[in-house]
Order: sequence, then structure tokens, then C-alpha cells
Amino acid sequence: MVQILRAVYEQGHLRLLDPVDLKEGQEIRVVLLSERDLLRVALADILVKPSRVVKNDDIDEEALMREIEEGFRGVPPLSEAIIEERREGP
Repeated sequence: MVQILRAVYEQGHLRLLDPVDLKEGQEIRVVLLSERDLLRVALADILVKPSRVVKNDDIDEEALMREIEEGFRGVPPLSEAIIEERREGP
């Protein structure tokens, strides 16, 4: 499971700003990302790569729409993530 948490670095320690569901003594891995890297990761998740390369005049628009819909199936809308983040606040 991937969980993104906010934290503040203070006096040599990370202080978490978000609650976590961890067992006492559970080991985890921490990956530090800059805001720019985080944005790149988020954008990479919403990109849909075509299954094949086609010429512009040879595009089957219905097939392309099906492929895009399939790529986003099960992914909540970006607006939901933004609304949830605003609810949580800073």
C-alpha cells in the first residue's frame, strides 16, 4: 500500500502531520520527494499511453476513447483528491 503523508522536519526528526495506521515497531520506508517530483508522479499516473502508434488520419476515435476510459477505470477523479486535501487542510 502506498500512502502519502505530510511531515515537517524539526530538530533532526520528521514530525508527521497526518495520522498513520501502523503497528508499534512496524518498519516502513520513507521516500522524500520535492513538490516538483510529487507533481511528476501524480501526472505520470494520469497519462494514458497508446497501445500502438497511428498516423493522425488513421485514428479510430471510438477505440481511442475506450482505451482512455480503460486506463482511468478505477481511478478516482482528480477533483475528489483536491476536495479531500482541502478538507484535511494544512
